[in-house]
Amino acid sequence: MFEAAILTAIGICILLSRLNLKRVVGYTLFWDVSLMALLTWMFIGTYAGMVTGMAAGVLVSAFLTIVKKKTGAERLGLHRNKDDALPRVRWKEVA
Repeated sequence: MFEAAILTAIGICILLSRLNLKRVVGYTLFWDVSLMALLTWMFIGTYAGMVTGMAAGVLVSAFLTIVKKKTGAERLGLHRNKDDALPRVRWKEVA
């Protein structure tokens, strides 16, 4: 049961690390809620499956939190230059 959770969490972390991690961890709440719901739904049917999904979600959440503390995060924000009529959307570093 926990082996399946660990393997599932490792697979998701590898997939997320192929993206720009600073931008992924900028939206940690979205990823936590989405992955927890998806994993719980995927493993629904038995008690062991539910525990596997929840444990994998917690492990991915811990991974994202550690990465956010170590590397920082970027979020989308509006940036306006003096010459621009409209603001532009840019990635900004957040603390």
